[in-house]
Order: sequence, then C-alpha cells, then structure tokens
Amino acid sequence: MKAAHVITLFLWSLGIVNLFEPFNGWLFYFASGVFYLLLIAHLIECIVYRNKILKSQDSPFVAFSMTLLFGVIYLGSIKDS
Repeated sequence: MKAAHVITLFLWSLGIVNLFEPFNGWLFYFASGVFYLLLIAHLIECIVYRNKILKSQDSPFVAFSMTLLFGVIYLGSIKDS
C-alpha cells in the first residue's frame, strides 16, 4: 500500500473514531475538522468527476466508494479512454 493511501485511511479512521468515541481537547476539534473536510471535499469530487468515475473499469458502487475514500488518488488511477 502506498504512503498516500495509508495517510488518507489514517485521517479517515481518526475522524470516524472521533465520531463514535469523541476525543478530549484540541484533538477533538482537529479530528472533527479533518473528517468533515475530507467528507465534503470527496463528495464534491464525486459530483464533479461523475462521468470519469462512471467510465472506470470498476462497478459504479466501487468506483464512487473508492473516490469517497481516496479522492484524487483513485481518480488519478482511472485510465482515460
């Protein structure tokens, strides 16, 4: 697994853990901010790059899920045909 994937998954997991078991102090605000920033940015990517995502080799569900998780990292792996 590439470093960018590990970092992205770590940031997502930090935010998700914070949702179910909130951290104390500044870590709560940091994890919440990172989580919502990733969520909003990747949802916008799903809307903007919808056609590119649908042209990928993966099923639409998998393609949108990967875009939601990894964003431009996944979008860069989609080959333009």
